[in-house]
Amino acid sequence: MKNLIKTFFLIFIFFFSISGNKYIYADQENVIDFGVQSEIPQGIRFNIELTDYENIQDIQVKFKIDGRKSFQYEYLKLPKGNESIDHFFSTLQSSRYMPPGSKIEYYFEIFNKDGSSFRTEKKYDVLLDSRFNWDIVQGEIVDVYYHGPVSRRAKNVLEACDKSVKDISELLGVESNDRISLVMYNNYSEMFDVVVKKSQTQAGSLITEGQAFATENIVIVDGGSRSALGVSTHEITHIIVARATKDSYTGVPLWLNEGLAEYGNIEPDSGYDRYLEWAVDTNRLFPFSSLNRFPGNPNLTLVAYGQSRSFIEYLVKQYPKQNMKNLMKGISDRKSFDDSFLAAYGKNLNDIERDWRSTLTSNQSSAPIIKTENIEVESKENGTCGEGRMGFETMLIIILIFTIFVKKYNLNYFKRKKIGIT
Repeated sequence: MKNLIKTFFLIFIFFFSISGNKYIYADQENVIDFGVQSEIPQGIRFNIELTDYENIQDIQVKFKIDGRKSFQYEYLKLPKGNESIDHFFSTLQSSRYMPPGSKIEYYFEIFNKDGSSFRTEKKYDVLLDSRFNWDIVQGEIVDVYYHGPVSRRAKNVLEACDKSVKDISELLGVESNDRISLVMYNNYSEMFDVVVKKSQTQAGSLITEGQAFATENIVIVDGGSRSALGVSTHEITHIIVARATKDSYTGVPLWLNEGLAEYGNIEPDSGYDRYLEWAVDTNRLFPFSSLNRFPGNPNLTLVAYGQSRSFIEYLVKQYPKQNMKNLMKGISDRKSFDDSFLAAYGKNLNDIERDWRSTLTSNQSSAPIIKTENIEVESKENGTCGEGRMGFETMLIIILIFTIFVKKYNLNYFKRKKIGIT
């Protein structure tokens, strides 16, 4: 009896699977073709063509950008006849933005009037800027997309980025890496429409030569810039920092993120050093505890970049490299930054920042840079108005004012110099 029941059950499953397969096969036959087309920077366009729409209640497209956690979906408008369906998805809004080079996974779900539904197979594609015809060169970790007769430049960027990924991964303790796409434009005008503008001040005062999208593992860069290699390695470093701290709740402080990115920059801009000198001269250095956001003033933004890079260089040179790995691991383990820093370096941030400040020197000599607050304190403590003393102080103030005037003149030059801001 048991064998009879078992045999009947197997026969039932067999016929059910056959009928099910016929149903699926029939739905598959109803789908002639489907796909997606990039129209970035405006958006993307989905299309699907069926043989018959008579029994269709709704059609839904579901899609996800590689690196993002969830699928999005859109309902398609059914046609009056049997023509194909196009559905445009605008990416101009910040909540819908997709960087060029995004890898998309998508499929369609068809709902029938009888309550049944059917899913197409999944497809995958790369969404590049539709205004250009792209070529690709591939390295160990990095894929560089480029267009036009710039293959040599693309290969140079690829070589620099592959090396940077290896070096920074070693510094931060990242043991494995997914592939990174770098989309290289030939000038800023080409790139302007796909850059995410973070503020009106930035859009009007600073030219963005590169931008990193860590979630999507994408970098866009102005390959026509003289600093293209530096910007590319700067932005690539942002992605490695994100991977080193991937499980963090609070993320990486901005000064640490940008300082590491500038440390990874193989062609650092000397302008940051000039701004750092000016900030020390005029007592404009920021405490790192306040640099979770950079100031809106472009001059002070460059100060923040310069001092962040300088501090990272100090940490790497003065302490074992394992300490930096421990810091990244602590952040990734969801500890607070202050606790992670203290555990990694044995001192709190304020103490090590104080040590770093004491090492700042001028470019002209190894003597400490004279700070304005030191002059004021000395005058008050001595409390003297002797003629010789006042003459020396007057001369010192005149020299200081002249120095500041010269530096401000230089700032106007560097303010217009292109830099990479993320």
